[in-house]
Amino acid sequence: MLSKFKYYFMAIALLFSLFAYKVNQVEATKFDVARAKGPVKFKFTLDKSVPFISGGTPHSQGHKGQNSYIVIIDTGVQVNHLFFQDRVVLEACFAVRCPNGTNQMIGAGAAKPVHWHGTHVAGIAAGKSLTFTGVAPEANIIAINVFDSSGSAYDADIIKALNWVSSISSNYNIASVNMSLGGSFTFTSTCDNYIPAMTNAIKNLKDKNIATVIASGNSYAFGMSAPACISHSVSVAAVYNNSTTITDFSNVSSQTTFSAPGFAINSAKTGSVYGTASGTSMATPHVAGAFAVHRSAFGVNSVDSVVSDFRRTSRPSKDNYTNISVPRLDLKDLFSQPVTTTTLPSTTTTLPPVTTTLPPVVTTTTLPLPSTSTTSTTLAPPPVLPNIPKPQLLALSGRFVDRVWVRYRDPFTNKAFINHYVLFCNNKDAYIIPKQEMYSLHDYRLNVPARNISYCYLYGVTVYGTKTGNSVTMHLSRY
Repeated sequence: MLSKFKYYFMAIALLFSLFAYKVNQVEATKFDVARAKGPVKFKFTLDKSVPFISGGTPHSQGHKGQNSYIVIIDTGVQVNHLFFQDRVVLEACFAVRCPNGTNQMIGAGAAKPVHWHGTHVAGIAAGKSLTFTGVAPEANIIAINVFDSSGSAYDADIIKALNWVSSISSNYNIASVNMSLGGSFTFTSTCDNYIPAMTNAIKNLKDKNIATVIASGNSYAFGMSAPACISHSVSVAAVYNNSTTITDFSNVSSQTTFSAPGFAINSAKTGSVYGTASGTSMATPHVAGAFAVHRSAFGVNSVDSVVSDFRRTSRPSKDNYTNISVPRLDLKDLFSQPVTTTTLPSTTTTLPPVTTTLPPVVTTTTLPLPSTSTTSTTLAPPPVLPNIPKPQLLALSGRFVDRVWVRYRDPFTNKAFINHYVLFCNNKDAYIIPKQEMYSLHDYRLNVPARNISYCYLYGVTVYGTKTGNSVTMHLSRY
């Protein structure tokens, strides 16, 4: 049986969505990861945010992404939305079922949206209205749908889309490809060997001076989702509005390239309306749009050169969980002096032929449930104890009178040395919380009447019998 890994929505407001607390398996390694064992299944995993990245500075100089193209590989785009003003110039579909009934389609109607997500992402990158705009409001959009109506996309289809973009790159001045998608596996190192064909496709685009800008993931994890963890990508975490703090839900590692606004971002949605959404999906198109703005000002440069420009003029942002600092996109200093716009050559739009290979058949492998064993094992302490950060207590819910729901997050390093956790409540009562082996974010049902608990903090007990630091103290919520 072929293995399949499930991926979850990365666009909706995670703190309040149906998918907000689905736990995600972590595959943490010190070195590059092993190749995936089968087809990998993906699910999609302004008005204040553009000023926050100083987007108005290049706009005031006339650098708005004109003559450049941004590719949106997502759930399709509502091309007639007024926010795009006829700038969706090309549509394609590589999915299990495209609008023409086959597994691929190119031309008008191919990117018919199966969800609002792709429209929202495209609007952040390149939308334009009388009241607010996206980052590159004069860039053209190439919309590619890789999702089916159930919200699923497969690695083979995403690779087809990337390779097709490469094949048309001589005909279009493509600055960036936006992929606001990713999966539940997270990697603390690069993952170039995980899906080699996708790595090669992203590298080929980079060699053609096209940035593949990818969401880091929304798993509350130390590490990044695939494909953001591919070394040739430009990965993006989310910060809160007008803040230097990376959102709690953002995946982040020392290799995360940038952060950008990703909380309650207002943009286009299907049905010719507007609405807000949160996630690293929303942060990513800020950076993809910035690549188009850079190209309209400075001409074609290598991806590494543009990344260097952005990092050199960035502002700091910090993840409070890992203490990792990530450069936050800010265009003010880069465009503080007038620049000379490069006139780009005109291009044709002859499309190359595409193949019609059907995607592989995928079967489901059920992942094992996390362990709930509380068996204590105490080892003799080593001469020097490893540094084990404290866990995070995220929520205490007493909505049900007969139990308390505890949401917590493991230490981001040396989790293997944790034996179990202790929830210490009301300054007198201790409750054992089991260690969960597979995930980094957990919900645990504590079978204690809610009336017995007013406030608690959490700490870990190591295999050596020592204690970690205490989490913040939280009061029980009854809502």
